[in-house]
Amino acid sequence: MTAIQGFINKHRLLLIILAAFLTVLALMLFARLPGMINSEPENTTVEEENGVYALTDITDWKAAVTLPPGSAYYPNVLLTPETAGFATPVSTDEFAALRADYLSQRFVVELPDNSDVYTLTFNLSGRHAMLVYVNGELVGQSGQPGTTKQDTEVWENNLTCYASPIDGKMDIILQSAQFYHYRSGAQLATLSIQNTASAPSGGLTDETKGFLVMGAFVCAAALLLFIYLLLSHTKATLYFALACLAMALRECIQSQAWVDFSFLSGNSSFLLEYLSVVLLTIFLSLYLGQYIKGRFLRAVQYTAIIGSLIYGLCVLFGDSVFYTSILIYYQILLVLCIVPGISGLIWTMRNPIKEQSAAIYGIAVFFLAAVSDILLYNNVFGDQHPKTPISESAMLIFVWAQTVSLFLMNNRVLAEATEKEQKLAAEKEALETLNRLKTEFLGNVSHELKTPLTVMSGYAQTTKQLAERPGELDGGEVSRRMKLISSEAERLSLMVGQILDVTRMEEGRMAMEKRSCHMDEIIHGAVETHYPMLNKNQNRLKIQIEPGLPAVSADPMRISQVIVNLISNAVRFTSNGLITISTKLEDGRIVICVADNGTGISPDRLSHIFERYYHKEKSGGGQDTGTGLGLYICKHIVEQHGGTIWMESEEGKGTSVFFTLPTAAVNTESC
Repeated sequence: MTAIQGFINKHRLLLIILAAFLTVLALMLFARLPGMINSEPENTTVEEENGVYALTDITDWKAAVTLPPGSAYYPNVLLTPETAGFATPVSTDEFAALRADYLSQRFVVELPDNSDVYTLTFNLSGRHAMLVYVNGELVGQSGQPGTTKQDTEVWENNLTCYASPIDGKMDIILQSAQFYHYRSGAQLATLSIQNTASAPSGGLTDETKGFLVMGAFVCAAALLLFIYLLLSHTKATLYFALACLAMALRECIQSQAWVDFSFLSGNSSFLLEYLSVVLLTIFLSLYLGQYIKGRFLRAVQYTAIIGSLIYGLCVLFGDSVFYTSILIYYQILLVLCIVPGISGLIWTMRNPIKEQSAAIYGIAVFFLAAVSDILLYNNVFGDQHPKTPISESAMLIFVWAQTVSLFLMNNRVLAEATEKEQKLAAEKEALETLNRLKTEFLGNVSHELKTPLTVMSGYAQTTKQLAERPGELDGGEVSRRMKLISSEAERLSLMVGQILDVTRMEEGRMAMEKRSCHMDEIIHGAVETHYPMLNKNQNRLKIQIEPGLPAVSADPMRISQVIVNLISNAVRFTSNGLITISTKLEDGRIVICVADNGTGISPDRLSHIFERYYHKEKSGGGQDTGTGLGLYICKHIVEQHGGTIWMESEEGKGTSVFFTLPTAAVNTESC
């Protein structure tokens, strides 16, 4: 199974192209096999003899009888039953030399002398305006034939009507007009006649098939627009939805289903037939742009789009003769863009992801079907087989494959969007939490800054009162009060320093001036300087320094700050207890520990203890700096020295904080 999966992954593009080729082959066989198996033509062809089509000997009317154009016709004449005896016909041998934008044909048909109803179908190359008289009566009309372009409205390329013979004869007059195509005017029609009673029940008509295919395209477009508007605003989805609408428009016109829409005129449908090709090319080019990589493919895409826009303007604002005359150049441009563009696109996607595999399959099916139809109409497969195109079926497969691809892409985009949304929600929650903590922090700091200021102000005022009474001045009391003022000032300085340090840390401005120092000097210096503040709550302070410790590489001021912060925290939560500062050498590093036997910390709070602005509980003694920044700063300083810091605690038994520092090199400058 692993080997098979590996083979599929390695040769995925080849397998996709092979699947597309087999699909096109199946479509060809399905569409053309009946005609290839049955070598006998289904219809009977009867030629004109002496101006009459004799059908009296035909007994089997299950198949239609085809009547090709007769030996004469009436160029630039709209023949009517009243004028039929006065007009002069012209030999059809001169048809190629005489261009006529409107003409008339006459079919005189001999039939069995009965009252059967016959189906008459006139087939022309290209859209025409047609009008049919049978035995002097108007029996059918498609559009409006006229002698000028302004008077003519083209409609369909075939017309079906019904009539019965009179005395075994039908005198049929067909008027046809075509002013819209540069290459040829009105064409000669072929008449197909069939006994309505004997005709087998047919399948779906071209119009019905057109409605079904058009409905499939419209449904695909509606589904994709729903996805685009409500789920994901990916442009590729919008472009392909618009391409599906362009396909629906083209199918509606080509299948002649448009005749059931009363608001659409024949001349408008002629314009829309050409415009639908332009819209389809533009939207498909924009859709396929999502897979384009490289300047060459991008240039091909822009060329196809710009060329289509120019031709579209010609269709919208130019005369029909003009835009049909330059159609060949537009088709050449599309071939020059499609062949290298699709080939390059498939090569670019030679290592496709899941959604691209479906897209490549659909593109390859449509491309191979188009090539097959081109070869078919150029008689590469021979001219004895019916020319049944498969592009329509291939287009449905193309739409289905691209829709699957877009579903997969939109699912991926939605999953990524959901993931980003969840990430943003988490970040938002974190920012809201941080903002709340900052608000609490500012409130705590305001309160805690006020406390030492109040103490300092109170002792300063009472000391001033003592100084104003010289006879009662007690030097010992003044000294005690001044020590308390100094202690509160040191406490205030510590809080302000912590706030400034956090600002420096966030801005990357906290510099470390490392030197070779000894921990015993740093510890004793910190304790001596800050002893008034640290000697609180009637605790005992014990220092245990392992003898012979090597020097450390550190900034003495910053490490002293760490020591003071840790001792201050120990003092806050210890009353009438013992606070121990110890150092030792372990695994080539100096390990410093500040331990107490105070209240301890709960396990759920222990994991957050080094976070910025994390709310710390106050001690009963009230010796809290209140900023919630001390341990956060300690962690940053230690890590900047290349060390680590951690805490061990148990509720009711005390807390121990450890941090490590690297030893100094021999030639490092001494403190």
